[in-house]
Amino acid sequence: MTSTDQFADKTALVTGANSGLGFEAAAQLAEAGYARVILACRTLAKAEGARRALAERVGSDPFETLEVDVSSVESAKAASDEIERRGWVINSLLLNAGMVSGDVMNKTADGLEVAFASSVIGHHVLTLRLLDAGVLPDHARVVIAGSEGANNDLPAMMDMKLYDFATDAPQDFGTDLHDAMINFVEGAKPEKFNATRYYATTKVFTSWWTAAMARRFGDRISIFTVSPGANLSTNAARHTTGFKRFLFTKFMPTIGRVIGMDQHVSVGAKRYLDVLHGVGGDYVNGKTYTSKPKKLTGPLHEMTHPHLLDVNRQEVAWSVLGELTGTVDRQASRAAAAE
Repeated sequence: MTSTDQFADKTALVTGANSGLGFEAAAQLAEAGYARVILACRTLAKAEGARRALAERVGSDPFETLEVDVSSVESAKAASDEIERRGWVINSLLLNAGMVSGDVMNKTADGLEVAFASSVIGHHVLTLRLLDAGVLPDHARVVIAGSEGANNDLPAMMDMKLYDFATDAPQDFGTDLHDAMINFVEGAKPEKFNATRYYATTKVFTSWWTAAMARRFGDRISIFTVSPGANLSTNAARHTTGFKRFLFTKFMPTIGRVIGMDQHVSVGAKRYLDVLHGVGGDYVNGKTYTSKPKKLTGPLHEMTHPHLLDVNRQEVAWSVLGELTGTVDRQASRAAAAE
Protein backbone atom coordinates (compact mmCIF):
# COMPACT_ATOMS: atom_id res chain seq x y z
CA MET A 1 0.00 0.00 0.00
CA THR A 2 1.43 3.39 -0.99
CA SER A 3 1.66 6.15 1.59
CA THR A 4 -0.22 9.36 0.74
CA ASP A 5 -0.56 12.83 2.26
CA GLN A 6 -4.28 12.17 2.79
CA PHE A 7 -3.68 10.73 6.26
CA ALA A 8 -0.56 12.71 7.22
CA ASP A 9 -2.36 14.43 10.09
CA LYS A 10 -4.78 11.59 10.96
CA THR A 11 -4.97 9.10 13.82
CA ALA A 12 -6.32 5.55 13.68
CA LEU A 13 -7.01 3.13 16.52
CA VAL A 14 -7.18 -0.66 16.13
CA THR A 15 -8.37 -3.03 18.85
CA GLY A 16 -6.81 -6.48 18.96
CA ALA A 17 -3.80 -5.09 17.08
CA ASN A 18 -1.22 -7.56 18.38
CA SER A 19 -2.06 -10.43 16.03
CA GLY A 20 -3.94 -11.57 12.96
CA LEU A 21 -6.23 -9.12 11.23
CA GLY A 22 -5.62 -6.34 13.75
CA PHE A 23 -1.86 -6.53 13.31
CA GLU A 24 -2.16 -6.56 9.52
CA ALA A 25 -4.65 -3.67 9.53
CA ALA A 26 -2.35 -1.62 11.76
CA ALA A 27 0.50 -2.22 9.31
CA GLN A 28 -1.63 -1.19 6.35
CA LEU A 29 -2.80 1.96 8.15
CA ALA A 30 0.81 2.95 8.84
CA GLU A 31 1.76 2.18 5.25
CA ALA A 32 -1.12 4.41 4.09
CA GLY A 33 0.58 7.32 5.86
CA TYR A 34 -1.33 7.81 9.13
CA ALA A 35 0.55 10.08 11.51
CA ARG A 36 -0.45 7.92 14.47
CA VAL A 37 -1.74 4.33 14.72
CA ILE A 38 -2.85 3.34 18.22
CA LEU A 39 -2.38 -0.35 19.05
CA ALA A 40 -5.14 -1.15 21.54
CA CYS A 41 -4.37 -4.55 23.07
CA ARG A 42 -5.37 -6.54 26.13
CA THR A 43 -2.02 -5.92 27.85
CA LEU A 44 0.74 -3.37 27.36
CA ALA A 45 3.19 -6.22 26.88
CA LYS A 46 1.21 -7.44 23.87
CA ALA A 47 0.92 -3.90 22.52
CA GLU A 48 4.64 -3.19 22.90
CA GLY A 49 5.51 -6.48 21.24
CA ALA A 50 3.26 -5.59 18.32
CA ARG A 51 4.79 -2.12 18.14
CA ARG A 52 8.30 -3.48 17.76
CA ALA A 53 7.25 -5.99 15.10
CA LEU A 54 5.20 -3.45 13.18
CA ALA A 55 7.93 -0.80 13.24
CA GLU A 56 10.35 -3.34 11.82
CA ARG A 57 7.91 -4.33 9.08
CA VAL A 58 6.85 -0.82 8.11
CA GLY A 59 10.23 0.82 8.49
CA SER A 60 8.90 3.64 10.66
CA ASP A 61 7.22 3.99 14.03
CA PRO A 62 3.97 5.97 14.01
CA PHE A 63 2.62 3.56 16.62
CA GLU A 64 1.29 4.27 20.12
CA THR A 65 0.22 1.64 22.62
CA LEU A 66 -2.91 1.41 24.73
CA GLU A 67 -4.03 -1.22 27.20
CA VAL A 68 -7.67 -2.25 26.95
CA ASP A 69 -9.48 -5.51 27.58
CA VAL A 70 -12.52 -5.04 25.35
CA SER A 71 -14.39 -7.79 27.19
CA SER A 72 -14.44 -5.56 30.30
CA VAL A 73 -16.67 -2.55 30.88
CA GLU A 74 -14.26 -1.00 33.38
CA SER A 75 -11.23 -1.53 31.15
CA ALA A 76 -13.03 0.12 28.24
CA LYS A 77 -13.91 3.07 30.46
CA ALA A 78 -10.31 3.38 31.66
CA ALA A 79 -8.99 3.21 28.10
CA SER A 80 -11.35 5.94 26.90
CA ASP A 81 -10.28 8.13 29.81
CA GLU A 82 -6.62 7.55 28.94
CA ILE A 83 -7.21 8.42 25.28
CA GLU A 84 -8.87 11.67 26.33
CA ARG A 85 -6.04 12.43 28.79
CA ARG A 86 -3.46 12.03 26.02
CA GLY A 87 -5.34 14.48 23.82
CA TRP A 88 -5.72 12.14 20.88
CA VAL A 89 -8.38 12.75 18.22
CA ILE A 90 -9.29 9.53 16.41
CA ASN A 91 -10.32 9.83 12.79
CA SER A 92 -10.52 6.11 11.98
CA LEU A 93 -11.66 3.59 14.61
CA LEU A 94 -11.32 -0.11 13.80
CA LEU A 95 -13.07 -2.36 16.34
CA ASN A 96 -11.44 -5.61 15.29
CA ALA A 97 -10.96 -7.59 18.52
CA GLY A 98 -12.95 -10.78 19.05
CA MET A 99 -12.69 -14.54 19.42
CA VAL A 100 -14.42 -17.89 19.05
CA SER A 101 -14.79 -19.71 22.38
CA GLY A 102 -13.96 -23.31 23.09
CA ASP A 103 -16.39 -26.07 24.01
CA VAL A 104 -16.92 -24.78 27.54
CA MET A 105 -18.64 -21.47 28.21
CA ASN A 106 -16.47 -18.87 29.90
CA LYS A 107 -17.66 -15.63 31.42
CA THR A 108 -16.01 -12.31 32.13
CA ALA A 109 -15.80 -10.58 35.50
CA ASP A 110 -18.94 -8.72 34.41
CA GLY A 111 -20.77 -12.05 34.14
CA LEU A 112 -21.04 -12.03 30.36
CA GLU A 113 -20.14 -14.74 27.84
CA VAL A 114 -16.57 -13.93 26.91
CA ALA A 115 -16.73 -14.13 23.09
CA PHE A 116 -19.73 -11.80 23.00
CA ALA A 117 -18.14 -9.45 25.50
CA SER A 118 -14.87 -9.20 23.56
CA SER A 119 -16.67 -8.49 20.28
CA VAL A 120 -19.37 -6.10 21.44
CA ILE A 121 -19.37 -4.95 25.07
CA GLY A 122 -16.10 -3.05 25.34
CA HIS A 123 -16.45 -1.69 21.83
CA HIS A 124 -19.88 -0.30 22.68
CA VAL A 125 -18.59 1.40 25.83
CA LEU A 126 -15.41 2.69 24.21
CA THR A 127 -17.16 4.17 21.18
CA LEU A 128 -19.88 5.94 23.16
CA ARG A 129 -17.38 7.43 25.59
CA LEU A 130 -15.12 8.63 22.77
CA LEU A 131 -18.12 10.26 21.14
CA ASP A 132 -19.14 11.93 24.40
CA ALA A 133 -15.61 13.24 24.90
CA GLY A 134 -15.32 14.59 21.37
CA VAL A 135 -12.41 12.25 20.70
CA LEU A 136 -14.29 10.96 17.67
CA PRO A 137 -14.68 14.17 15.66
CA ASP A 138 -17.28 14.94 13.05
CA HIS A 139 -16.75 12.83 9.93
CA ALA A 140 -14.83 10.13 11.82
CA ARG A 141 -15.34 6.64 10.42
CA VAL A 142 -15.87 3.51 12.49
CA VAL A 143 -15.72 -0.13 11.41
CA ILE A 144 -16.62 -3.06 13.65
CA ALA A 145 -15.76 -6.61 12.68
CA GLY A 146 -18.64 -8.69 11.36
CA SER A 147 -18.85 -12.17 9.91
CA GLU A 148 -20.45 -14.04 7.06
CA GLY A 149 -21.81 -16.28 9.82
CA ALA A 150 -24.32 -13.56 10.70
CA ASN A 151 -26.04 -14.09 7.36
CA ASN A 152 -27.25 -17.53 8.51
CA ASP A 153 -26.53 -19.17 5.16
CA LEU A 154 -23.16 -20.92 5.56
CA PRO A 155 -22.60 -24.66 5.01
CA ALA A 156 -24.02 -26.85 7.78
CA MET A 157 -20.58 -28.32 8.50
CA MET A 158 -19.49 -24.94 9.88
CA ASP A 159 -22.16 -25.21 12.59
CA MET A 160 -22.99 -21.50 12.60
CA LYS A 161 -26.78 -21.59 12.50
CA LEU A 162 -28.12 -18.58 14.38
CA TYR A 163 -30.09 -18.96 17.58
CA ASP A 164 -33.80 -18.48 17.01
CA PHE A 165 -34.21 -15.04 18.61
CA ALA A 166 -31.99 -13.57 15.89
CA THR A 167 -34.35 -14.52 13.08
CA ASP A 168 -37.64 -15.90 14.41
CA ALA A 169 -39.89 -16.01 17.46
CA PRO A 170 -37.61 -16.69 20.45
CA GLN A 171 -37.73 -20.03 22.24
CA ASP A 172 -34.19 -21.21 23.03
CA PHE A 173 -33.39 -18.47 25.55
CA GLY A 174 -36.92 -17.46 26.54
CA THR A 175 -40.03 -16.35 24.69
CA ASP A 176 -39.57 -12.61 25.23
CA LEU A 177 -37.09 -11.03 22.80
CA HIS A 178 -35.48 -8.76 25.39
CA ASP A 179 -35.12 -11.56 27.94
CA ALA A 180 -33.81 -13.96 25.30
CA MET A 181 -31.06 -11.50 24.40
CA ILE A 182 -30.16 -10.94 28.05
CA ASN A 183 -30.05 -14.69 28.71
CA PHE A 184 -27.87 -15.20 25.65
CA VAL A 185 -25.36 -12.53 26.59
CA GLU A 186 -25.22 -13.59 30.23
CA GLY A 187 -24.89 -17.27 29.30
CA ALA A 188 -27.88 -18.02 31.47
CA LYS A 189 -28.55 -21.31 29.68
CA PRO A 190 -25.19 -23.08 29.38
CA GLU A 191 -26.92 -26.19 28.04
CA LYS A 192 -27.64 -24.16 24.90
CA PHE A 193 -24.01 -23.10 24.45
CA ASN A 194 -22.38 -23.84 21.13
CA ALA A 195 -19.24 -21.78 20.49
CA THR A 196 -19.63 -21.28 16.75
CA ARG A 197 -23.36 -20.57 16.99
CA TYR A 198 -22.61 -18.07 19.76
CA TYR A 199 -19.97 -16.45 17.56
CA ALA A 200 -22.27 -16.15 14.54
CA THR A 201 -25.12 -14.76 16.65
CA THR A 202 -22.74 -12.33 18.32
CA LYS A 203 -21.89 -10.96 14.88
CA VAL A 204 -25.59 -10.31 14.29
CA PHE A 205 -25.42 -8.03 17.33
CA THR A 206 -22.62 -6.04 15.68
CA SER A 207 -24.90 -5.41 12.70
CA TRP A 208 -27.78 -4.42 14.96
CA TRP A 209 -25.47 -2.16 16.98
CA THR A 210 -24.10 -0.47 13.87
CA ALA A 211 -27.57 0.33 12.58
CA ALA A 212 -28.70 1.66 15.97
CA MET A 213 -25.54 3.78 16.25
CA ALA A 214 -26.07 5.27 12.80
CA ARG A 215 -29.63 6.29 13.73
CA ARG A 216 -28.32 8.12 16.78
CA PHE A 217 -25.01 9.51 15.60
CA GLY A 218 -25.09 9.29 11.82
CA ASP A 219 -25.09 13.06 11.49
CA ARG A 220 -21.64 13.07 13.13
CA ILE A 221 -19.86 9.85 12.20
CA SER A 222 -20.07 7.04 9.67
CA ILE A 223 -20.18 3.52 11.08
CA PHE A 224 -20.22 0.13 9.38
CA THR A 225 -20.06 -3.57 10.13
CA VAL A 226 -17.51 -5.22 7.85
CA SER A 227 -16.72 -8.89 7.63
CA PRO A 228 -13.04 -9.50 6.86
CA GLY A 229 -14.08 -12.78 5.25
CA ALA A 230 -12.55 -16.14 6.05
CA ASN A 231 -8.98 -15.62 7.25
CA LEU A 232 -8.04 -18.92 8.81
CA SER A 233 -4.39 -18.00 9.31
CA THR A 234 -5.45 -15.85 12.28
CA ASN A 235 -5.75 -17.29 15.79
CA ALA A 236 -9.45 -16.46 16.26
CA ALA A 237 -10.35 -20.17 16.37
CA ARG A 238 -7.57 -21.13 18.78
CA HIS A 239 -10.03 -22.21 21.48
CA THR A 240 -12.03 -24.61 19.29
CA THR A 241 -11.64 -28.36 19.70
CA GLY A 242 -12.45 -31.61 17.91
CA PHE A 243 -13.84 -31.46 14.37
CA LYS A 244 -14.27 -27.68 14.50
CA ARG A 245 -10.61 -27.21 15.33
CA PHE A 246 -9.66 -29.49 12.44
CA LEU A 247 -12.04 -27.65 10.11
CA PHE A 248 -10.97 -24.11 11.03
CA THR A 249 -7.26 -24.61 11.68
CA LYS A 250 -6.27 -27.52 9.39
CA PHE A 251 -8.73 -28.28 6.59
CA MET A 252 -9.75 -24.80 5.48
CA PRO A 253 -6.29 -23.18 5.75
CA THR A 254 -4.91 -26.06 3.67
CA ILE A 255 -7.37 -26.11 0.77
CA GLY A 256 -9.69 -23.22 1.59
CA ARG A 257 -8.20 -20.80 -0.90
CA VAL A 258 -8.64 -23.32 -3.67
CA ILE A 259 -12.36 -23.69 -2.98
CA GLY A 260 -13.06 -20.06 -2.00
CA MET A 261 -13.31 -20.66 1.76
CA ASP A 262 -10.15 -18.85 2.85
CA GLN A 263 -8.01 -15.86 1.90
CA HIS A 264 -4.78 -14.23 3.05
CA VAL A 265 -5.03 -12.07 6.14
CA SER A 266 -3.85 -9.04 4.14
CA VAL A 267 -7.01 -9.30 2.02
CA GLY A 268 -9.25 -9.39 5.08
CA ALA A 269 -7.53 -6.36 6.61
CA LYS A 270 -7.85 -4.47 3.34
CA ARG A 271 -11.61 -5.03 3.43
CA TYR A 272 -11.69 -3.13 6.72
CA LEU A 273 -9.57 -0.31 5.31
CA ASP A 274 -11.52 -0.03 2.08
CA VAL A 275 -14.66 0.78 4.07
CA LEU A 276 -12.81 2.99 6.58
CA HIS A 277 -11.52 5.04 3.66
CA GLY A 278 -14.58 4.78 1.41
CA VAL A 279 -12.63 3.00 -1.33
CA GLY A 280 -14.19 0.66 -3.87
CA GLY A 281 -17.84 1.26 -3.12
CA ASP A 282 -20.58 3.65 -2.03
CA TYR A 283 -20.84 2.42 1.56
CA VAL A 284 -24.05 3.39 3.34
CA ASN A 285 -23.90 4.56 6.94
CA GLY A 286 -25.18 1.93 9.37
CA LYS A 287 -25.02 -0.99 6.95
CA THR A 288 -23.29 -4.38 7.02
CA TYR A 289 -20.85 -5.50 4.33
CA THR A 290 -19.73 -9.09 3.75
CA SER A 291 -18.96 -11.37 0.84
CA LYS A 292 -21.88 -12.39 -1.35
CA PRO A 293 -24.55 -14.50 0.42
CA LYS A 294 -23.35 -18.06 0.99
CA LYS A 295 -19.75 -17.01 0.30
CA LEU A 296 -16.73 -16.53 2.56
CA THR A 297 -14.45 -14.51 0.29
CA GLY A 298 -14.68 -12.07 -2.61
CA PRO A 299 -15.79 -8.45 -3.07
CA LEU A 300 -17.84 -6.74 -0.38
CA HIS A 301 -21.63 -6.52 -0.76
CA GLU A 302 -24.24 -4.74 1.33
CA MET A 303 -26.31 -7.28 3.24
CA THR A 304 -30.08 -7.05 3.03
CA HIS A 305 -31.11 -10.12 5.05
CA PRO A 306 -34.34 -9.25 6.90
CA HIS A 307 -33.02 -10.28 10.32
CA LEU A 308 -30.08 -7.87 9.99
CA LEU A 309 -32.38 -5.00 8.97
CA ASP A 310 -35.05 -5.65 11.65
CA VAL A 311 -35.36 -2.29 13.43
CA ASN A 312 -37.21 -3.78 16.39
CA ARG A 313 -34.42 -6.29 17.04
CA GLN A 314 -31.82 -3.54 16.57
CA GLU A 315 -33.51 -1.37 19.18
CA VAL A 316 -34.01 -4.17 21.68
CA ALA A 317 -30.35 -5.08 21.31
CA TRP A 318 -29.41 -1.44 21.89
CA SER A 319 -31.45 -1.39 25.10
CA VAL A 320 -29.85 -4.63 26.26
CA LEU A 321 -26.37 -3.23 25.71
CA GLY A 322 -27.31 -0.10 27.59
CA GLU A 323 -28.53 -2.10 30.57
CA LEU A 324 -25.53 -4.42 30.65
CA THR A 325 -22.91 -1.69 30.33
CA GLY A 326 -24.49 1.10 32.38
CA THR A 327 -24.69 3.37 29.34
CA VAL A 328 -28.49 3.45 29.31
CA ASP A 329 -28.70 6.50 31.61
CA ARG A 330 -26.28 8.43 29.41
CA GLN A 331 -28.35 7.51 26.34
CA ALA A 332 -31.57 8.60 28.05
CA SER A 333 -30.04 11.90 29.10
CA ARG A 334 -28.79 12.57 25.57
CA ALA A 335 -32.23 11.80 24.12
CA ALA A 336 -33.95 14.07 26.65
CA ALA A 337 -31.53 16.90 25.93
CA ALA A 338 -32.21 16.60 22.23
CA GLU A 339 -35.96 16.99 22.65
